Amino acid sequence: MDIEYAFTTLGHELHTMAFDDGETTGGDLYNITHDRAQKCWNKYKDYFNSFDGIITSDTCPTSRPFLQNNWSKLLIIWVCNRFDYGIQPENQDKEFYQLLRDIPNRKNVFIFGYTPIENVYSTYVKRVNFGDFVIKPIGKNMLSKNVCKTYENEVNDVFYVPTYHNETILMNLSKKLFELGIKNRCERFNHISDLLQYKGGIYIPYAWSTLVFFERMQLGLVTFIPSLRFLMELFKTGKWWFQPPFIPQTPGLLKLSEWYCDEHQDILVYFDSWEDLQYKIKTTDYKLKTQKILEFAQKHHDDTLSKWNSIINQYLAI
Repeated sequence: MDIEYAFTTLGHELHTMAFDDGETTGGDLYNITHDRAQKCWNKYKDYFNSFDGIITSDTCPTSRPFLQNNWSKLLIIWVCNRFDYGIQPENQDKEFYQLLRDIPNRKNVFIFGYTPIENVYSTYVKRVNFGDFVIKPIGKNMLSKNVCKTYENEVNDVFYVPTYHNETILMNLSKKLFELGIKNRCERFNHISDLLQYKGGIYIPYAWSTLVFFERMQLGLVTFIPSLRFLMELFKTGKWWFQPPFIPQTPGLLKLSEWYCDEHQDILVYFDSWEDLQYKIKTTDYKLKTQKILEFAQKHHDDTLSKWNSIINQYLAI
């Protein structure tokens, strides 16, 4: 949906499909071997060739049919969830890693992460160098592109809590918030715009980046999260989860996440204890915070569209 918004806004026509080799189903689809990639190419090559370019996102191995068949048109590989997700280690699938290492020799192929940790992981952990170029999600989609948080006739002081691991298994965050006198609902939503009914959201991060992070930003929703110090304290209390390659011994690495990077310090509200959360829930100027978030979101929107457009222009200049 993010790619649809970006490329439609830039004036391009977009069609989407999921990886399909005609045989594999379920979780095995993520393990895109040479043979599965070739079956996909053989089945859909005429369809693929009807387009001026191909974009792959989550997951990176969906680019394999094009890489191993020497696709000559534009190929953009947007790495969103560790480039080797679902792939065997290099000693068992050398071809895949070599295909990616050979990308600098292919002027029509562009590969980059959607958050800095993707580039760090590929370069320093797996020795597949993507460089340092990153395009983050915009957070816009066609259904909610013209809506944002307003406080006209605001009467709802209920906060949103997600249903992910750290809010439900590490701890029962919803219950804790009720004990603190903070009204909330812990539930799934159908579309990001459903969150506009809430005063804000309270989260315990579990990933370096999420699309929803940027979607909330574009809506101007006020987000409360533990400070980095308090997050580490919470992780000591139970069965926590954070995406690899994070380990508790290197908490400073989380500065590469969207939650704790310097550029997002002013659009999030950090709490350093439960008492601090109570205080900030009561004293935050929500209208002012939303205004700051939306101003940041607009600049991010424009800068990101410019980055996507620069890829197209680089390709056309070949």
